[in-house]
Amino acid sequence: MSISDKISKMILPLATKIGNQRHLVAIRDAFVDITPIIMVNSLFILLNSLVLNQPAVLKVFPYAANLTQMGTMVNNGTMGFMTIFVTFIIGYRLLNSYIADGRIGNNDISPIHAGILSVATALIMFPLNNQAVVSGSMKNVTVTGVYTQALTSSGGMFVGLIAAILSTELLLFFYKSKKLRIKMPDGVPPAVAQSFNSLIPESLVVIVFAVFSFAYVQIFHQGVTDLVQTIISKPLQAAMESWIGCFVIQFVTQFLWFFGLHGQNIVASVTSPPMLAAIQQNMAAFAAHKAVPNIVTNPWLGMYTLFGGTGAILPFLIAIFIVSKRKDYRDVAKLGLLPSFFNVSEPIMFGLPVVMNPYFVIPFIFVPLINLAIAYPLTMVGLVAKSVVIPAWTIPPILTTWVTTAGDIPATILSLLLFILDIFLYMPFVIASNKGIKVKPEK
Repeated sequence: MSISDKISKMILPLATKIGNQRHLVAIRDAFVDITPIIMVNSLFILLNSLVLNQPAVLKVFPYAANLTQMGTMVNNGTMGFMTIFVTFIIGYRLLNSYIADGRIGNNDISPIHAGILSVATALIMFPLNNQAVVSGSMKNVTVTGVYTQALTSSGGMFVGLIAAILSTELLLFFYKSKKLRIKMPDGVPPAVAQSFNSLIPESLVVIVFAVFSFAYVQIFHQGVTDLVQTIISKPLQAAMESWIGCFVIQFVTQFLWFFGLHGQNIVASVTSPPMLAAIQQNMAAFAAHKAVPNIVTNPWLGMYTLFGGTGAILPFLIAIFIVSKRKDYRDVAKLGLLPSFFNVSEPIMFGLPVVMNPYFVIPFIFVPLINLAIAYPLTMVGLVAKSVVIPAWTIPPILTTWVTTAGDIPATILSLLLFILDIFLYMPFVIASNKGIKVKPEK
């Protein structure tokens, strides 16, 4: 058995288990579900930045300044309620997974109840009083009966995750006791029967969260959200933002992909909450014409590593066309060229293949890391812009960088130079693969 086979045999069961863990899958899928509305918000950010706020446009059409308010409205309705959306979906999907496994009957409790309960328990843990700035002044006031966008957008994300998972699990725990169910007679509409079935279990869950939140505030004189942000949110985001965290994320992603496992999907359940919070902070700062705070976000990683797909596949294909003498490689590369142009790399990953191919393990894993090693310091010192837009993942390489940075030319040029560098980095390994089997050069 080869070394790669031994490693695959060792990590495959663990990675598969992690990738199929129901709580992590619910979290991962929730962030996938809200992608469309996040991308719509990104389009309005681009519209404001590249069109409506341009001096030339304002000179000809002064009313364009007022049109930028649409972008604010869209942001309030999308990114501004990101935590609420994600919390609902996690509860919904988690209960759905139990129904799919037969752990609970399909007609017992509707997954919608779990979603609603998740949001309710999250809001219970949000603070009663919040600080706000009076419009038109710098005066701070305390307001009650108001949820701040700092919590409903990204700041309350981990509170929402915890609320969704714990409330759903508690709901199932209480529901197991038949004494806590209110059985309705036959003929009652299913929606009504489900509501009464879950009335007592849901009430008990709400009571548990309310008692805990109240007791914590009374004892420690701070909200549950403060606790979660102190011990989870801020440390995790700080770790992700460091160059070490950035490299670890990318290395694990590439390593898993080499063994045929979808690296992004496996790590997304852990990385999505802090990464999405980071890009939301960047987008908010950019829209407010303030300094953009965060370097490492999913769009930033993508614009320097996903050149045609995971592992910079498009430069790899160009290297094959330039130096490969293997007809089988060149034929597969021709078939995979168009999909890779739109960041679909599976035809090459499994068709060439790159997966478990000893000739390409080194460049596949380390080429993206080299790109990040160059891009991170240049971004840190301000020579290239940070990410402020979440682009569609099918946008071709280089253009992705221009969109993600809202038209930053230095960052776009850097992507182009890294793309060219990656071609040369792949070439020696493609040449080495020519010696793997004896083939006749193409005429």
